Amino acid sequence: MFMINYKQKITWLVSLMMFSTSSISYAALPAKQKDGTNLFEDKDMTVVIGSRTPEQLAAFYTGRGFNQASIDAITKKCFIFGMVDNKTYEVLWLTLNDWKFFAADGSPMKRMKKKDWLEIWQKTGLSQAHQSTFGWTQLPESRDLRQYEHVGGNVAVEWKDEPFKLVATFKTGADKGGESRTITVENLTCIAK
Repeated sequence: MFMINYKQKITWLVSLMMFSTSSISYAALPAKQKDGTNLFEDKDMTVVIGSRTPEQLAAFYTGRGFNQASIDAITKKCFIFGMVDNKTYEVLWLTLNDWKFFAADGSPMKRMKKKDWLEIWQKTGLSQAHQSTFGWTQLPESRDLRQYEHVGGNVAVEWKDEPFKLVATFKTGADKGGESRTITVENLTCIAK
């Protein structure tokens, strides 16, 4: 029979406590749903991540009067939608610079930022009113979520034919100094049709 003496028990407990308190973040993997979306939910937050097809995007923006050159530019990018719901009293930060996309080979993928879209809109001649419409369909660059607040929208990355990964980190606390939360979404795809 294996016996642990008192000193070994204390050493083991102290080591366990040090390990658990030294962790500044935790990581989680969402569950794939039947509709192809990825859902992560616990007592603190709910996150849904999925992909948009070029046809969905073209239909949506055509219905809002976007010119064809702008629609063509939009459908050449890979759109991921996200919805985040904060269920705690602690402030939860959605900051897109804390979301990292990685290709199948592990290399970082380019995320389209506001300045990138402004360059595209200048080339395609998209009106200011339509640029504003596009802006409200995107996830904000940075947003603090209070209890029961949620946000949703799209984020665009460069097109990839093979599956890719998203590592989304959420800082907590009014000053972003709380425990970070990280969700990894594997096997995201740019849905061609």
